[in-house]
Order: sequence, then structure tokens, then C-alpha cells
Amino acid sequence: MLALLATTLSLSPSLPVVQRGARACAAPRMEAAPAATRRGVLTQIAGFAAAAAGVAPAFANDDQFAIKKDYRQDAKQMLENMQTATELARGDPNMEGIVKSTRNEMNEFVAFYRRQPKVAGMPSFSTLYTAINTLSGHYASYGNKYPVPEKRKTRLQQQYKEIERALARGK
Repeated sequence: MLALLATTLSLSPSLPVVQRGARACAAPRMEAAPAATRRGVLTQIAGFAAAAAGVAPAFANDDQFAIKKDYRQDAKQMLENMQTATELARGDPNMEGIVKSTRNEMNEFVAFYRRQPKVAGMPSFSTLYTAINTLSGHYASYGNKYPVPEKRKTRLQQQYKEIERALARGK
């Protein structure tokens, strides 16, 4: 804590230096401690504050949005979470939190399973990948608070049915 205070003080402007007989003061100088930046100090302060308060992201401990590295189980869970996010309407409680968690899960799902040739060739994965791109593109364009419009919702629901059929057949 003392090091943090010393770092913070070293970032503050120096006091003007007045020389005897001089009419003007020297300009204030900004001096940074070695390897200390404002961003680093702010990050440290935020980290200390979060640790002291015991704060963590809301979705960090939620197993509903974590991939388990079992494709069939993860695909079903991903599908359920995407259906929930698609059905949300404006003003639904915790809409933004659900959408953020679902978007994070979609990113993790695609990043993990896209590299696996056995999974990437499955019909359920290719259709799920298309649905993920559609839903992710919607939220990237309109934000987490804007619900999915009816036309896009209808197309997504058709894709969700195809995914469910493919998963039921084991493909």
C-alpha cells in the first residue's frame, strides 16, 4: 500500500521552483517512477478495491455459461442459452447480463470447437456456428439491450430446430 502511495505521489506534478531574484517560476514537471504509468496505477487501485470488496464478475462462477469440453453437452447448453437470449424482450430483468454471458459462451464455444476436425465437420456444429454468427452479429450491431427482431428470431428458431434434430441423431 505504501508503494502504491509513493507511485501515485511520484505521478503528481512537481511544485514550481522559485529562484531568488527571478521573476518567473519554472514550469511544473510530470515525473513518473520507472515502469509506473497512470494506467498501471489505476489498474492496481481497481484490483485492490475489488479484492477488498470481494467483487467478481456475475457470470464468472455460473456453470450455466461455462463450456465443459464435451461437445454434445456443450452444444445442448449453448443452444438453450441462445434460445433464452433470442426470446428476451425489451425490459426483461437481467437481459443485459444474460446476453453478455451468452456472448462470452458463444466466443469460447467457437474458439474451442472450431479447431477440432471431428466436431467441425458435424452438421450440428456447422448450423450452430451459423446461428452463433447471426446472434452474435445482431448484438454486435445493436448492443446487448436491443431484443432480436421477429424476422431474425424466426430464422434463428428454424436453425435451432435443425440443430436439435442433428444432435438427436448424433451428428
